[in-house]
Amino acid sequence: MRQTYTGPEIKVFWEYVVYLLVRLVEEAFCLLPSHDTALSIGRLLGRLMFLLAWDRRKAAIENLHIAFGDAMSPDERRALARKNFEHLGMLAVEFFRIRRWGQEEIAERLVIKGKENFDLAWAPGQHGIFYVAAHYGSFEVLAAVSKFLGLRGNLIVTKAPNRFVNKRMLFQRGGSESGLSILPHTGIVKHVIKALQEGEMAVVLADQRGDDTRPVWVDFFGVKALANGVFAKFAMEGKAHTFPVVATRMADGRYLCRFEEEIPIQSTGDYEQDLMVNSQRFHRVFERWLREDPSQGFWMHRKFKRKSKRKRLAEASSPGSHPLRFRKTG
Repeated sequence: MRQTYTGPEIKVFWEYVVYLLVRLVEEAFCLLPSHDTALSIGRLLGRLMFLLAWDRRKAAIENLHIAFGDAMSPDERRALARKNFEHLGMLAVEFFRIRRWGQEEIAERLVIKGKENFDLAWAPGQHGIFYVAAHYGSFEVLAAVSKFLGLRGNLIVTKAPNRFVNKRMLFQRGGSESGLSILPHTGIVKHVIKALQEGEMAVVLADQRGDDTRPVWVDFFGVKALANGVFAKFAMEGKAHTFPVVATRMADGRYLCRFEEEIPIQSTGDYEQDLMVNSQRFHRVFERWLREDPSQGFWMHRKFKRKSKRKRLAEASSPGSHPLRFRKTG
């Protein structure tokens, strides 16, 4: 009798094929003896993506226009968007190679700044530690930092649409020696809050765009943008000490990891207002990072509310006007 395969079985088969191809790419990058050579290839792949991914390229250029306005010329925005795609290509290479770094290579490649803030966070006491990062810089390096410093805690990530990539790659950030427990970003709100209340550590990329059905608006580059209020919720209900942490790529091939000063968490009893205020405090930090070096941002990320093509054309014909721009008074 001829065997037939169901839709789910075929889907699992193709997911495994894709996973094997990803593993093949990983092995190819990890066989390269030089990390700098691997990053150069990643940079070239980013340039190729810039040419082929026209929709994402347009989104990145538009986001740069929204953020920086006429302070950048069209040519400057396009050049910066291309550098951003190169950065993303290098970030993909780092994802593969960093998982295999040993302590010696981490020590050679890592520069840590803000040790006093790190020590303050880990001072004895009945409190959780909540690290807020963003889609900025070499955020994959943060998993290696946890291994290097011997940290244990929870890292919240967005799952890929492939169960094998999730289980064997995304959920093994930092390699087998890392003390991080990788959690999917869905269905874990109560778990994270409870972990923080019990004194554990959690790390999130807190710049993700919010949901229109539960809007938390923030001022981001002078423009109204939706924040995801769940990250402020973690800090508030978890009663955690909240610190920004960021890793950026340096010109000499090393990575600078900065533990910055604690972000005060407002808790007045007006829950919705506190969500907005604390989300705004997070985004002030993220905006500062992006202004420091916009080439290491994630500008293809649809952070700003998208407008129809007709509205974009109308706005382009009216210099200086922006319907979402915050207006300063007084």
